[in-house]
Amino acid sequence: MRHPDHFLKLSVIISLLLPAAAYAQYPGAELEINSSNGVYAVGDSIKVWADITPESASVLEFCVEKNMNLIIKTETLELTAGRHLLYADICREPAHYVFMISKGKGKPETETTSTVGAIVSPEKFKSGYQAPKDLRKFWDGQIAKMRQMPLTAKERPAPKGKDDQTGMTCLDIEIPMPEGNPVRAYLAYPSGAGEKSLPIVIYAHAAGVKGGWCQCSIDDAIRDARKGNGAIALDINAHGMLNGQPQSYYDELEAGELKDYSTREFTGHEEFYFRLMYLRLVRALDYLVTLPQWDGKRVAIYGESQGGAQSAALAGMDERVTAALLRVPAFIDVAGTLDGRRGPWPRTYGKKARELEKELPYYDGACMLSLTKAKLYIEAGLVDYTCPPGCLSAGYNNAGSKDKTIVFFPYRPHHSAKMSREKQKRWEKEIYEPREKWLDDYLK
Repeated sequence: MRHPDHFLKLSVIISLLLPAAAYAQYPGAELEINSSNGVYAVGDSIKVWADITPESASVLEFCVEKNMNLIIKTETLELTAGRHLLYADICREPAHYVFMISKGKGKPETETTSTVGAIVSPEKFKSGYQAPKDLRKFWDGQIAKMRQMPLTAKERPAPKGKDDQTGMTCLDIEIPMPEGNPVRAYLAYPSGAGEKSLPIVIYAHAAGVKGGWCQCSIDDAIRDARKGNGAIALDINAHGMLNGQPQSYYDELEAGELKDYSTREFTGHEEFYFRLMYLRLVRALDYLVTLPQWDGKRVAIYGESQGGAQSAALAGMDERVTAALLRVPAFIDVAGTLDGRRGPWPRTYGKKARELEKELPYYDGACMLSLTKAKLYIEAGLVDYTCPPGCLSAGYNNAGSKDKTIVFFPYRPHHSAKMSREKQKRWEKEIYEPREKWLDDYLK
C-alpha cells in the first residue's frame, strides 16, 4: 500500500522521466473494453480488444479472471500487429472480471502484463459479514471509556514547510489518550476566520510507517485549509507517532514498535490494533469541534487505502461526520472471501474471516458504513488487487447514506502512478478532477 494519489502531481512528473517498464502495464499490448467506466448490467454484451504494436507481435497469453481469485479462461494466441477482438460474451451474473494479456506467464501489476477490469451489476454485491446488531452500542461504549479522560490538547507552532503560511494559523497538535499513543497531527486554518465560519476536514493517511505518504505534512494541511472557502484542516497520522522527526525515527518504528502492525494476531477486541487507530480519530474530532471557527455543521474526512478505512470507520462511529471521501479504501468487506471473492488489505484477516467472525465485523468498513448518514463518495479501481472493487461495491451497498456515489476506473490498480501515461491522463480527467471537485464543493 504505497504512494497514494495525494502525490499525483509528483508522480506524473516522475513518470515522464521513467521508461515504459516503470509502469505496471505491458506497453506492447493495450487492452480496451466496450464500456468507458467498466460497469455492465446482467444481459449486457462485453467485448475486449487488444492493440498490438509491431515490435510486440508474437505469441501472447490471454487470461480472464473472475472475482480476482478464479481463472476461468486461459488462451495462447499468436497475434500480429493491429487490433484484435479477444473476448465477447453476455454478462450472466453479478461478478467482477479482470482481463489480462501477457508476454509469457505474466502476473497483474507487472510490466509484462496489461490488464483491464469490468464489473457486472455492482449494486448486487453483498458483504461477507452482516453488521452486528450491537455495532453502534459497541463503539459508543469504546468512545465513552475514552472520554472519561479529560480532553486536553498541547498546541505549539507547526514547523515551516515548503508552502507559504501567510494568513494561516498552523499548529502541531498533541492530544493524550487514556491508552496507547496520543493523537498527533498538524492543524491549519485561515487566521482571520470568524466564529462559526469554517467546516472541518480531516485527512487520514495510507498504510505504513516510514514513507512520506504515511507521515503528516503541514503543507498538506495548509492546502486542505484552502479548499472551498477555507476550512479547519487536520492532517493526522494513523499511529500517534511523532511528526517532523528524522527519517531514522520512522525506520526504527517500522522495524520495532510498529513492525507488522496490520497483520498482528489478536484474541479479542481490546487487542486489535485498529481499535485505537479509529478511536484517535474520534478524539481528534472531539478537539476540533471545540474550535470557535467551526461552523457547527460540516465535518468531512477523506483518505486513501488505509486512510479510506479510517474514513469509513469515523463516518460510522461518529454521527458528527457529514461527508466522507474514500479513495480505493482498505478493510472494506474484509469477509468478501466468504462470498467467494478476493478480500481487501490486510488480507491476513480475510483469510481468517470465519475464525474471527466475533471480532472483525466490528471493524469491517462494510459494516461501519451501515451506520453512517454522511454524504459518501467512493473511488474503486477495477484492476486493484489490494482493495478489490467487488468488496468496495458491497461496502457501498451497505452504506446508510442517502446521498452516495461510487465511481470505477477500468485501468486503475491500487497505485494510480502505475498506469500508463495515457491512462493516467484519462483517469485524472474522468476520476481525479471530479472527485476533488466533489470535496471542494462540499467545503464551500
